[in-house]
Amino acid sequence: MGSIDEFVGQSNRLAVDEPHTRGSIIARLERLPANAMQVRARLLVGLATFFDGFDVIAIAATLPILIQKWHLSPWEIACLIASGSVGQLFGAFLFPWVAERHGRVRAIAWSSGIIGVTSIACGFAPTFAAFAALRVIQGFGLGGELPVAATYINEISRAHGRGRFVLLFEIVFPIGLLASNALGAWIVPRFGWQAMYFIGGLPLVLFFVLRRLVPESPRWLAERRRLNDADMAVTAFERTVKGALSAPAQAEAFEALVSRHPRRRVKDLFGPAYRRRTLAVAMLWMTCGFIQYGLSTWLPTIYRTVYHAPLQLALNLAVAASILGVLGSLICALLVDKVGRKPIINVSFVLCALSLVMAGVCHAMSVFVVAAFCALALGLLACGFITAYVYTPELYPTSIRALGCGVGGAWLKVAAIFAPAIVSKTMVGGNLDVAFYVLAAVPFLAAIAVHCLGIETKGKVLEQLEA
Repeated sequence: MGSIDEFVGQSNRLAVDEPHTRGSIIARLERLPANAMQVRARLLVGLATFFDGFDVIAIAATLPILIQKWHLSPWEIACLIASGSVGQLFGAFLFPWVAERHGRVRAIAWSSGIIGVTSIACGFAPTFAAFAALRVIQGFGLGGELPVAATYINEISRAHGRGRFVLLFEIVFPIGLLASNALGAWIVPRFGWQAMYFIGGLPLVLFFVLRRLVPESPRWLAERRRLNDADMAVTAFERTVKGALSAPAQAEAFEALVSRHPRRRVKDLFGPAYRRRTLAVAMLWMTCGFIQYGLSTWLPTIYRTVYHAPLQLALNLAVAASILGVLGSLICALLVDKVGRKPIINVSFVLCALSLVMAGVCHAMSVFVVAAFCALALGLLACGFITAYVYTPELYPTSIRALGCGVGGAWLKVAAIFAPAIVSKTMVGGNLDVAFYVLAAVPFLAAIAVHCLGIETKGKVLEQLEA
C-alpha cells in the first residue's frame, strides 16, 4: 500500500460539487488544512482526556492518607486501587459500543458526566466501602472516554501528519497525570485528600456543552449512511479554514476503496482479517496498564513504606516521574510521523524493560536511585503508551474502530486489576526486586508481539488500512 499521495491524484472539482457519498466525505476530510474547529475539538475533547488522566491517578496522591484514615491492610489497598480498573474494564466495552451506535461526541459527553459526578461524590465518601464503590462507577466513564476520544480525533484528521496531530492531542493525558501528581503534592498536605476529587469533578461541565460545540465525526456519520449529516459536519470544519480550500482528492477513488471492503462486525476483531492486529493491540495495551497501574500508582506508597521517605518527598518523586512522561510523549509526537509507529513502540518498550531491570538490581540503594530508574521507565513507557492512541484506531475500519479501541482499553484494565496485587504481594514479602523484574518482562514481550504481528500505518489514509 502506498501513501495518500501515491493513492490518489488531485481533482479539479470542489467537494461541494460532489454528490454526498462516503468517498466525497473522505476526500473533503483528507484535504482539510488545520482549522479553528479542529482546534476547538482538540481543546474540548482534550479537556475530557486531561481529566481522565487527572482522575485516574488521583488515588496515588490520596492513597497514603486513605491508608491511615481507614487503617487499610495491603489487600484492601490493592482492592482500592483495582476498584477503579474494574469499572474501567466494563466502561471500555460500554462507551465504545455507545460510540458505534449513537456517535463519538455523545459517548464522550456521557462518559465525562459520569467521571465528574462520581469524582465529586468520592470527596464525600464516608467509608472505605463507599469510596471503592464510587471508584467502580467512576471507572465506567474513565474506561470509556479514552478509546472513544482517540477514535474521534483520528477520524477528523487527515493522513498527512495524522500521528503528530493525534499525539499532540493525546499528550494532554500524561499532562493530566502530571497535574494530578503535582497538584496532589501541593493540595493534599494543605487542603486534605477530598480537594483532589472536587477538582476532578470539572468534566461534568462537558456533559452539558460538548455536543453543542463540537461536530460529530463525519466518517462515522458517513459509515451510518447519514450523508447529509456528514456533509454538515465536514462543512463545520471547512467554514473555519482560513483562506481558500484546495481541490479535494478524487472522491471516486475513495468510493472505490470503501466499496471493496464489507461492513465489519465485532466478531471480525478476532477473525482472520484482524486477528494478528488484535493480538498486537492486546499486548500493547496490557503493557501500558500493567506498568502504569502496577508501578505509577504504587510509587508514593513504596517510597514511604519501603524507603521511609517523608510524604512530601514521596509525592515530589512521583511528580518527577510524571514530568518525564510528558517529555517522552512530546518527543514521541514530534517523531511518530517520521520514523513510524512500530519503531517508537518497540524501542521505547525495550528501554523501559531495561530501566525496570536496573531498578530491581539497585533496589537496595537509596530512594533517589530507585526513583530515577522508575521515572526513566515511566518516561519511556509514555512514548509507547501515547503512540497506542494513534496506532490502535488506525488498525480498524470505521464500523468497528471505537470497539477495537475499547477492546484494547479493556486489556489495559485487565492488567490494571492484577498488577497492583502483584506489586503488593511482592512488596509485603520483601521482594521488591522481583516485582521490578516481573514488571520488566511485560514491555519486553509486548515489543516482540508488536514487531511480529503489527503493521506500519504511517502516512496512510484510514480507509487504506482496512484488511
